[in-house]
Amino acid sequence: MDRHNMSWIHYPSQVSPAVEDVIAAQSIISRCTHVYVAVCVPLSLVLGLFSLNVFIRDRTRLGVLDRLLAGLTATSISVTLLSLNAAGRPDYISTTNLGCGALSFFSNVCYFMAQYLQGATLPLAFLPGSPCCQLLARPVASLAAIGGCAVCSALIVVSLLGTFGELHTTTMCQADPLTAWPEYEIVKFSLGFALALSFQMVLFLLYATQPAWRVAPDQRDTASGRWVVLAVALNMFACRLFFNVVLLHRAQLKLWKDVGSPRDELLMNLAELALSGESCINMVAILLLHTPCRLRLLGLLEHLTQRCRRGPDTSMSLNRVGG
Repeated sequence: MDRHNMSWIHYPSQVSPAVEDVIAAQSIISRCTHVYVAVCVPLSLVLGLFSLNVFIRDRTRLGVLDRLLAGLTATSISVTLLSLNAAGRPDYISTTNLGCGALSFFSNVCYFMAQYLQGATLPLAFLPGSPCCQLLARPVASLAAIGGCAVCSALIVVSLLGTFGELHTTTMCQADPLTAWPEYEIVKFSLGFALALSFQMVLFLLYATQPAWRVAPDQRDTASGRWVVLAVALNMFACRLFFNVVLLHRAQLKLWKDVGSPRDELLMNLAELALSGESCINMVAILLLHTPCRLRLLGLLEHLTQRCRRGPDTSMSLNRVGG
């Protein structure tokens, strides 16, 4: 059978004779999805919009690292909005292959954009004196280059969906379509997780062997960002490690012409939620660990506290005047 003929593949929940396993798996993913939509989505949007507002207001004073973190914030908001396609799980949205391809393209643009932005923040935070930072000295050009790489990577991945001959056929869709060729998962893993992990290993090797690069002429931009960059890097590594392990397992099943079990489908859905939840944790890290955002939040809380304290006094004064 042709490796690229994916007409045989179906979701295990649709064809598995193990009804009890299907019900149990769907119950778990339904509860996890409800928690994600009720907690992570609003939290990510509120924190992300607040941080983005801080970056926009302080745009004239932003350093290179701050602008990259602003780009990561905007990307995380987009990821959260796109993740709403999974709000109906365990059911999948029904659309055409063209619509599913569009969803996959924009999801992959955000996926690669977040990964490449996170990679670009590492040398700025930990190797500010390295030649690599000179390439990032122009923030607008750097963001444009990173965005271009993300779009190209997404185009390469989406070209492996294998649905160009039947764009108007109705299908069950998710951000990483089940009916994509096995190369889809392999290339996405290579361009996203594997490439980024290799880059990070090289950077930390340089960090250990080039102590002179750890010192920057101007520490203003790196002092407050080092902890947030480290937190974001660890969070993205953990979430994407789980996601890519499950993604490669799905590619292996395709190469074996195996539909898989309800447990495999459950793991893929949980991995997709973990990848989306990554954005929420990033927003929390940026808001609490990045100095400008944290100071603005503390100022807002102090302002609200003062207003609450003045509220009863103002009401009493008005009552006395009325009396």
